[in-house]
Amino acid sequence: MLKVYHSNSLDVLRDLMVEMISRDPLSDPFSLEQILVQSPGMAQWLKLELAQRIGISANIEFPLPASFLWRTFSEMLVDVPERSAYSKESMTWILMSILPGKLKDEHFRSLALYMTDETPLKLYQLCTKIADLFDQYLVYRPDWIAQWENAENAPALEEQLWQPILWRAIVEDTKARELPHWHRANMFDAFIDAIGAAPAHKIPQRIFVFGISALPDNYLQALVHLGKRCEIHLMVANPCRQFWSDIVDKRYLGKLLRRNRDSDSADIAQLQLYEQGNPLLASMGKLGRDYIHLLNQLDLPEVELFNDDDKSSLLRSIQSDILSLRNRRSFEDESDFQATEHCRSSVVATDQSISLHSCHSGMREVEVLQDQLLAMLENNTDIEPRDIIVMMPDVSAYSPYIEAVFGQAPSDRYLPFSISDRNAQQESPLISNFLALLSLSTGRYTSTELLELLSLPALLRRFELDEAKFDLMRTWILDSGIKWGLDAPSRAALSLPSFNQNSWQFGLDRMFAGFAMGDLEQNWQGIAPYGEIEGLDAAVLGQLAQFVSLLDQCQNQFEASCDIEQWISFFHRLLKDLYLPDDADLAALEIIYKSLEDLQSTLQEVEYAAPVPAKIIIDYLQQSLTEQRSGQRFLSGKINFCTLMPMRAIPFKVVCLLGMNDGDYPRSVPAMGFDLMAQHTRKGDRSRRDDDRYLFLEALLSARSILYVSYVGRSMADNSLKVPSVLISELFEYLQQGYYLAGGESPAKVDIQTLERQGMALMQHLTTEHPLTPYHRRYFDPSDELFSYGAQWLAIADTELENKQQDGFAAMLPETSIETLELTQLTSFFKQPIRYYLQHKLQVNFQSDEELIEDEEPFSLTGLDNYIVRDQLLHHALLERDIDEFSEYLSASGLLPLGVAGHKNLSKNVFDATQLAQKVQPLLNGTKRRLSFSLDIADLELRGWIEPLYDLGVVKYTAANSSGRSYISTWIEHLAACANGVQKPTYFRAINEQFHFIPLDQSLACEYLSALIEIYKKGLRSPLAWLPDLGWKLFNTDDVTKTLHSLQGNYNNFEDPYIQRVYPRWQDIEHGLQAINPHIFTSLNEYLVIDTEDDDS
Repeated sequence: MLKVYHSNSLDVLRDLMVEMISRDPLSDPFSLEQILVQSPGMAQWLKLELAQRIGISANIEFPLPASFLWRTFSEMLVDVPERSAYSKESMTWILMSILPGKLKDEHFRSLALYMTDETPLKLYQLCTKIADLFDQYLVYRPDWIAQWENAENAPALEEQLWQPILWRAIVEDTKARELPHWHRANMFDAFIDAIGAAPAHKIPQRIFVFGISALPDNYLQALVHLGKRCEIHLMVANPCRQFWSDIVDKRYLGKLLRRNRDSDSADIAQLQLYEQGNPLLASMGKLGRDYIHLLNQLDLPEVELFNDDDKSSLLRSIQSDILSLRNRRSFEDESDFQATEHCRSSVVATDQSISLHSCHSGMREVEVLQDQLLAMLENNTDIEPRDIIVMMPDVSAYSPYIEAVFGQAPSDRYLPFSISDRNAQQESPLISNFLALLSLSTGRYTSTELLELLSLPALLRRFELDEAKFDLMRTWILDSGIKWGLDAPSRAALSLPSFNQNSWQFGLDRMFAGFAMGDLEQNWQGIAPYGEIEGLDAAVLGQLAQFVSLLDQCQNQFEASCDIEQWISFFHRLLKDLYLPDDADLAALEIIYKSLEDLQSTLQEVEYAAPVPAKIIIDYLQQSLTEQRSGQRFLSGKINFCTLMPMRAIPFKVVCLLGMNDGDYPRSVPAMGFDLMAQHTRKGDRSRRDDDRYLFLEALLSARSILYVSYVGRSMADNSLKVPSVLISELFEYLQQGYYLAGGESPAKVDIQTLERQGMALMQHLTTEHPLTPYHRRYFDPSDELFSYGAQWLAIADTELENKQQDGFAAMLPETSIETLELTQLTSFFKQPIRYYLQHKLQVNFQSDEELIEDEEPFSLTGLDNYIVRDQLLHHALLERDIDEFSEYLSASGLLPLGVAGHKNLSKNVFDATQLAQKVQPLLNGTKRRLSFSLDIADLELRGWIEPLYDLGVVKYTAANSSGRSYISTWIEHLAACANGVQKPTYFRAINEQFHFIPLDQSLACEYLSALIEIYKKGLRSPLAWLPDLGWKLFNTDDVTKTLHSLQGNYNNFEDPYIQRVYPRWQDIEHGLQAINPHIFTSLNEYLVIDTEDDDS
């Protein structure tokens, strides 16, 4: 007997099942209780609940419906295999064998057009799609399959006549291979015929079907017939006690009315008789509504176990509305309002059962969630971490934020949590590394990609490397000019020009030549030796070469086609050669091996013996390893972070939904163009969008105390508004029209406009707009509703508040005593005063110590690269070395662009460096000296070196153009020299100009130097609103207004993060330039002499 139990509470259904199991145990103690569930998460919940209530959860199975029925069919029928030949995996490879031969058939014209540029991978992907579609037909359209096998082409196929033909070809191929003919469509009728004569020991004594949201019609029919031989208790989570299988969404009804607007009035009146019921249930409940409809058609005995209405909070009231099919939406327009009795309910201001939080990003959503959960746990002693579930459309997108916020929280704010539903790639760094290696088969083998591969601990262990050796390798790769490509042939294989420069072979040749010959700075057989590797570092170079060689072998293999046994052997060798696993890695390797073995078993079962191209194997592994999800940490006694999935709506006291963004949820998967189910829909058909709508409804209903929702409601870039998911909009529209905030006017005595204002007031009460940053001062203002538990943000918030009060970036920090000051510190400060303040005073560094690696060969040189080339050329020119020979070395070093562009660039830099050397060389007469000094000045000790000092004076030069920084730094060093009794000029030579400072009196030099030191001291207390390059341009103009306008344009294009962080607006620094300039440049300009081209001194 099959009996259906309806309840709006899974707790009630659970208690009923526990009571049945306790009071009426199975007659055979060795028999297993069968509890069919829709997901492992539900099975885990039931195990915990049964153990808590009975004392033990043992001798119970929790199969999924499909696997249970297949196993039951195999008990009743003859020759049912453990794995069907009509599984998606098997059909894919059967189609791989038979589809190419069908493409010449006229009926397959649409597929033939798609396969015009036929490739094995494209064929495999098409076969995968068709196999998946046929698999759905087996479940949801078994009547079509039966008709097709009987040579009947149903339904109206139009251009899809190839589908029944192809299905019959699959059947014929299966028969020819003498594989079992059973599949999920033809087994149901055979099972129904066989169930009556089946021996009792093959039939379970009792079956529970618990809380499944929907079952296909043929599954229900099988359970009905199985119920004639055993007890079956079908426990349905039904959100509504009323008859609701024929209610329709108002939007759907509107579509029907628009389609039939040309019909007669009687037809339209008939459409208007459709019952809308509760708008939320009508809009979001299609999946459950269709399921209830199928159950109603079976005319089974039913038991109703609905909980009484509980309207103690806004959340409970909404759940009660749905339970009673109540529609609080009392008006459509003004006329409707006048004729309708109001049924709106009030919401007290202290009701926090539903809240919506608008944030600027996913990271901010998680940060806000942490504070909100801490508050919930603090204010509600009956809530524990295990009572909280946090769901989102894709947990993998939020995993980094969750780990960063919850995983790195200090002990006083730490909340135990677990993340479920991440796929194998996200769970295992080794699997992620392996998939990255596979993706290189069609990639460029960039330096960044290979370094990421090499950084995996299991791989480092295999090649006997540690972190220090890895960093050493990174430096070599950067300095030797490696960008991308294994070698010239590998580039040619990508249909790209065949050249060796900046490839891995190019870089390794430079490294080995440099190790053998040293840093010659001249070519050897066309190779520019990289001479930074010596001694014991040779072993590290050997390991790098071995790693690249292994990748080269992989690339050669990935260009081949092999049978599955050869592929299995290859991947076993590859995994052994690549990784030295620890205990955690062993499980990951087992997952990879299992995927390969599953493919091997499938190919063997369908007798597929043709060679398999590498691209297909790689595509299979990528799909297989990314589809495997880990759910073992669900319900682990902690806060549960997981993906919104069917039957994740287990009762929790607190249900949190993140990422409820427009376009992200409900998720939408476009139907394939040849999907006949999409063209001929039926009740009970599955749709990702309808499933997601029902999942949201289940989440709403499963929350016992609190429903927390967040979304990205504003843009990080410009703070513009973003709308939430349509489901959130529908929920809040329902709240606006059905509820109002208590304390206002009586809703029965006001007009429609007032009701709308009250609805908006309620929405504003339920919605919280959060600032862009977690350290916004509002979070720490006692008078504000916002709050934060993050003590680390308090200091920043306090500083921001002080800054605003003082109308500047930072309040003046207390003056600290400076006992000694290095000359280099003083010059560094005046070159970049804002950066100096942040880096040296606040210890803030926006730049990584690691130099970024470029993955493209140079097409042109940056300003910095040009400077490096010119500087090296200038160095050789001043030492009177062979410039032509060194130019050839530079050309072979990989630093310059290829071809004509590189030649022109090098020629220009050679010319500039040679010209500059001619300007500098006459100044270098005599012995080069350096003088140390220590000077008591401005209440501190200034010390450093005066260098390089020649007979004519101090000589400074740069292989770049001069700038305001050049003038101020040279001036400071000139003052230091004069203050220490060096009465000689200080010369400066650059590419674009040359100047010198004349000597000045020692006491005057000390006075000017002391003034600059005072500015330095102030610049350590608050960032100096002054930049030397802009200041120098402004100081040297006759038209201040025009120059300021020009400088403003330049300033707005600054990309320096230090400047942008402190003074993001031109107005922030304009006043400082004009105020500070005279104190710096007036005295400088008095002793400055601009040299002409003919001046040598």
